[in-house]
Amino acid sequence: MRTLLCGLMFFCATAGHAFASGAVRVTLAETLSTVLTHNPEIAAAVQQRAVAVAETRIAGAYPNPEVALSSGRWQPRSGIPGTGSAQQLMVSQPIETPSVRDARARAAGFGVSAADAGAQSIRLDVGFEARAAFFQLLRRQEESRLADENVALLADIFSRVRSRVEVGEAPRFELVRAEAEVLSARTQADASRLQVEEARGLLRRLSGNALPAQFEASGTLPGVASLPDLTLLQGRVLDANPRLRVLSSEYDRMRARLDQERALRTPQPTISITQSQDPETRQTSFGVALPLPLWNRRDGQIAQVQAGIDLALTQIEAQRVQLLRELDVAYSRASIAQRQVETFESGLLSSAQSALKVAEAAWRFGERSFLEVLDAQRTLRSVRREYNQVRFDRHAAWIEIERLQALDPFGER
Repeated sequence: MRTLLCGLMFFCATAGHAFASGAVRVTLAETLSTVLTHNPEIAAAVQQRAVAVAETRIAGAYPNPEVALSSGRWQPRSGIPGTGSAQQLMVSQPIETPSVRDARARAAGFGVSAADAGAQSIRLDVGFEARAAFFQLLRRQEESRLADENVALLADIFSRVRSRVEVGEAPRFELVRAEAEVLSARTQADASRLQVEEARGLLRRLSGNALPAQFEASGTLPGVASLPDLTLLQGRVLDANPRLRVLSSEYDRMRARLDQERALRTPQPTISITQSQDPETRQTSFGVALPLPLWNRRDGQIAQVQAGIDLALTQIEAQRVQLLRELDVAYSRASIAQRQVETFESGLLSSAQSALKVAEAAWRFGERSFLEVLDAQRTLRSVRREYNQVRFDRHAAWIEIERLQALDPFGER
């Protein structure tokens, strides 16, 4: 029974990677290209800009003239025989003052600027989310590989323990403990494969399901340069981040709308030409109509737009604070992760590997118990897992810093 269990564990440890080796391998560049082409959020942002451009055409359109035609029965003055018909034709043209048209056009133009910045913001968010998801998949694949290696190693140890127990060189308790460790490692390997599937599913969602149903991320973590000065990064973030530009364009748009509402206080004239005709007379007249701003001076509209301006200023300041806070968090994460990586690479990882080799050698010669080997193996597994995690945490923090600086997520690094 235990022989069957050992063989089953070893098969499960290698089955995952045997399947993955047959899966499609996708590089970071291929993933980003697919996301850029098929992501629905990016496509929607492009359409939103088209809507804003159409609004500029609406803002630049002139008001249409109006034509009114009326006809009726004509009767002469009392005592004069005869009847006929009378017609009246009136053509009127509303006239907009230049200040109204200019303010409306400027507001529409700032709407396009806001749409451009919004599209860039969505492109940045989706692009860097795809970058982070790709490296997250790499991380989960590495963790799954380590988990499967651990299952294979414990299966081998289980086989050797069983042999020693059968010849009476070790107590039966060690065999029970080894079997429990193998089962625990198998459970962890299953959990690791589930995390791989979750990371793969996120990338497929970002690509609009254009990526294959089963694929494997191919690549390694790129090198990370030393952290620049935080003050320098703060200036870059506040200058380049499109979220601030969206709010700034919205502020400018509201100011242009305020100018438009104030200009609309001036009555906009309507010029008309009227021609009347009956059997006896023909008359042509010119007229100008002006609305009288007695009851409505557009105070409500002006107050509404002014409140929007104040809100935009508040949102700009809040966004500045938010961006700097996000930068501080990402900078701290990158600094801490860098120190942790240096700690692992300066000797912690090699020390854990050496401790396991010494424990295994001593166990073979009967100088130490099997439990010490398990402890050393568990320590090495924990160190390798944490080292893998801090490496990817450092890179994730760098991705966040690049996103805040509005670097091109789809460009080469």
